[in-house]
Amino acid sequence: MESKETSNEAPTEGPSLSIILENPSPELELLASVIDSTITGPVEFVICDPGVMRFLNYNWRKINKPTDVLTFDLSSPESDYPEGVVYIDGRMAPPLVEVLERLYHGWLHLSGYTHNTEEETREMNHLTAELVQKGLMAVEKV
Repeated sequence: MESKETSNEAPTEGPSLSIILENPSPELELLASVIDSTITGPVEFVICDPGVMRFLNYNWRKINKPTDVLTFDLSSPESDYPEGVVYIDGRMAPPLVEVLERLYHGWLHLSGYTHNTEEETREMNHLTAELVQKGLMAVEKV
């Protein structure tokens, strides 16, 4: 499995979070600090309703149904860190662990990971689980 090589240079921008839901769970507000402490690079995470997910999924993938996560890689060849936007279906919230799974799943895609084979799927699931644990530990510190 290949992922992008990174340098020791810090990115100029950090991650951000947008929550576009009618009645977001207060628990989702914890995500901003979790993202800041576990994600490097200019990545925007957007938690939105299933209608937005369906619209994006249809317009970009020609699949006319909502999905739980969509990742748009905006990295340039000279990027040292993943850059892009990760959309997460707000129906996943709460529980927070499910939101973290989708969040890190999308971030791993931006980092160059895929799940096209069984081996890649196992590796991505393992890395996602590790990141979720790290994220949950960050939640406890908030």
